[in-house]
Amino acid sequence: MSRRATVTNAIEHHILPLHRPNSSLSILEVGCGVGGNLALLSAYGNVEAIEPDTWAVETARKKALATVHQGSLPGAIPKDLGTRRYDLIALLDVLEHIKDAPAALQALAPRLSPKGRVLVTVPAYPWMFGDHDRLHHHHRRYTKKSLRIDLTSGGLEPLFIGHFNTILLPPAALIRALQRWAGLFKGNDEDRGSNEVLNRIFTRLFSAEARVSTKHALPMGLSILAVAQART
Repeated sequence: MSRRATVTNAIEHHILPLHRPNSSLSILEVGCGVGGNLALLSAYGNVEAIEPDTWAVETARKKALATVHQGSLPGAIPKDLGTRRYDLIALLDVLEHIKDAPAALQALAPRLSPKGRVLVTVPAYPWMFGDHDRLHHHHRRYTKKSLRIDLTSGGLEPLFIGHFNTILLPPAALIRALQRWAGLFKGNDEDRGSNEVLNRIFTRLFSAEARVSTKHALPMGLSILAVAQART
């Protein structure tokens, strides 16, 4: 919910102004999963995607919103991609799943078009690493500094790095503290407590936050957004 609002605003603020009005972007999503972001991305152009899991690839293909290739980074980029370059390469809560993140980014940097940008979202704060991260096979959580290091080590020049999901930081931090100090809320705590009324409230709050967090680098939040270009 928050991530999609943030990604939408980031594309419209950081990516679209680089291109002619109403132009169709060439887009690559890395780690598309079952295709939850494909509808959002396809609104801006032609989308290709990479995903390592066979079942997820087949599920994403059924949405008929993108050309979905099976493969992974850094060493198993699908040959079907050829030498194509992209105006936008999106890694949306993906980089934390990749053991060697700089190597993965090094494989992507040459695939950017002259005005191409990499758009990254990652979970923040290594101290919050917990059951949710282990369940989802995360290797790490990031700080702005560690994300900048991975981006630059991957041959990219960061243009924007800032937090989002600021609204959820206080309750999430409290749950993490109770987990660590009192042994409460064990399990996949970040997926708890969904209900329609709260979802509607948070949708409005997240939309308002996204308009700010994609233009101004917020100093805190559960997630981090980065936009980068190939280093010249």
